[in-house]
Amino acid sequence: MRLDADNIEDFALGCAILSAGGGGDTAIGLAMARHAIESHGPVDVVAVADLGPDALVMPCGLIGSPTVAQERIWSGVEGGRLASAVARLHGAPVDVLMCYEIAGANGLLPVLWAARLGTPLLDADGMGRAFPEMQQQTMHVAGVAASPVVLTDGRDNDIVLHAADNPAAERLARSCTAALGGTCAGALYVMPGRVAQAAAITGSVSRAVAMGRAMRARRSGWPAALAEEAGGRVLIEGRIVELEWTGGAGFARGHAVVDGTLGRELRRLRLELQNEVLIALEDGEVIATVPDIIAVLGLVNGSPIGTERLQYGQRVGVVTLPAPEVWRSAEGLAVVGPRSFGYDLDYGGPGSAHAGP
Repeated sequence: MRLDADNIEDFALGCAILSAGGGGDTAIGLAMARHAIESHGPVDVVAVADLGPDALVMPCGLIGSPTVAQERIWSGVEGGRLASAVARLHGAPVDVLMCYEIAGANGLLPVLWAARLGTPLLDADGMGRAFPEMQQQTMHVAGVAASPVVLTDGRDNDIVLHAADNPAAERLARSCTAALGGTCAGALYVMPGRVAQAAAITGSVSRAVAMGRAMRARRSGWPAALAEEAGGRVLIEGRIVELEWTGGAGFARGHAVVDGTLGRELRRLRLELQNEVLIALEDGEVIATVPDIIAVLGLVNGSPIGTERLQYGQRVGVVTLPAPEVWRSAEGLAVVGPRSFGYDLDYGGPGSAHAGP
């Protein structure tokens, strides 16, 4: 498989869906990835099963504010600076790049860097969706160390962090992003192929391409098409009648209320927002929760809508998709379940993607 001019838009749309409303805007990332492919050629995508046991895998992406990242045009040299620093630290060249987050802009920037470097991209990632913190990756659950973490602003300012543990790496990296302009490129959880085969979520790139292709082939009925393609459920189709944001703890927090229908039934759905859409409630009853993916689609064109682009009066469809299996385990839920985001809730609900009919 390759990412090229014929499927990069499919991939970008799949990344936007998997973002659950977070991960940064894909528009600029898509433009840069497309330009890199046109200038340097397609990006080969390597299956995890085909990795050599000692191949050096570099998970990478953006760290910091998605809003700041939307206002920045990346030069493309960031990937080379990360790869050079990682090679020095590990005493071997980087063999393959990996999206640490197959969502939003973080799914697309590694494509830009892989094209410029002539390095393949692994068909895998560390989240299967978007999460706000670096320890919320399957590599952390598998016991892989995030350190040493390499950060760069692409302007000859590089930082290498050696942290006591992965949560400490997250805190230190967030602090450093302020000095690097509020957002930066980062490489972390660097690992050999034999570790990636057990620690990463496999098939992420091909899954995003297939999801985007299925959606772009439709001219209407996008929520139902997405649910069918990804094994999820439509929760509601309607209009945003309430939208409120509050500050706190470095993340955008708020809620949205959607009035609409499911089939012939009138519904009212409340979405709890914290960078991503994390919880869906109907009449006070929890019907879907993180780590399942809760995607909001515009009913005009089927495009996913990031949480920061939600607006009063928008016509939307809300779909929940099942999280990767690792996140539904006890170990995974301890890292990315509702309680890890401050909600006194258990995972699931009768309308969640994993629930029975």
